[in-house]
Amino acid sequence: MMQVGIVPGDLARSMEFYRTVIGLLPKGTIPVADGRVLHLFEADGATLKLIELAPGDRAPAPAERGSFVAATGLRWVTLDVDDLDLIADRADRVGARWQLPVTQYRPGLRVAIVEDPDGNAIELVERR
Repeated sequence: MMQVGIVPGDLARSMEFYRTVIGLLPKGTIPVADGRVLHLFEADGATLKLIELAPGDRAPAPAERGSFVAATGLRWVTLDVDDLDLIADRADRVGARWQLPVTQYRPGLRVAIVEDPDGNAIELVERR
């Protein structure tokens, strides 16, 4: 099983984004070392993990924002979705930034890339 971990700048804001905009289902929490907590979301057989830092942790430095192809390293996460228009509408309502608006590449395949609150690129793929 694939697991992806994200260090959010604002845990509550990121949890709200993944739950209400993207529509991922919370799977619970797991306490980890030094008072940190992982908040887990179900992502079609994979797990998205948001880490809650311990009270003594230094605030993380923000990642450089930009296109998913602007730098090396882990730059985007892809999620297959059933209703891309619904997610796009919810993302627009919260003012999310789009790297790629909803685009049809061929009949039955539509793709979009939206940024989460920390600027991570989330590719949304709808296949019909």
